Amino acid sequence: MKMKRKYKQGDRVDSVAELLEHDWFIVRFGPRTTKTMHKAVLGEWKLKLCQQFVDGGRIFIAVKLTNAEYYGDMTDDQIVDMLETDLCEYCEGRKGVVGQCDGEFCDEAIEAWKEAYVK
Repeated sequence: MKMKRKYKQGDRVDSVAELLEHDWFIVRFGPRTTKTMHKAVLGEWKLKLCQQFVDGGRIFIAVKLTNAEYYGDMTDDQIVDMLETDLCEYCEGRKGVVGQCDGEFCDEAIEAWKEAYVK
């Protein structure tokens, strides 16, 4: 099974100094090879290599996907099955209910979950 990325490509990095401002980057190593890399890995590179990649327009800020983007091919029923009781963490309506809510607020909880960043 192919792994899905939890980040999408954001703006191109225009200076080496920008590498200190963000945690995650998408780096192009060739026409078909890209990797999501943490700033600590890039920090191990020599400054000249970092500058070459920046000048070549091959480093981009990695933007975290939302659950809706990452799990976009799933229906709401599949999401409920996958999350089970974890979905309740995203439920605002449940806070005012004593005991079980019988799924009364699940639609709102699903929407809140979709807006959250993927873990």
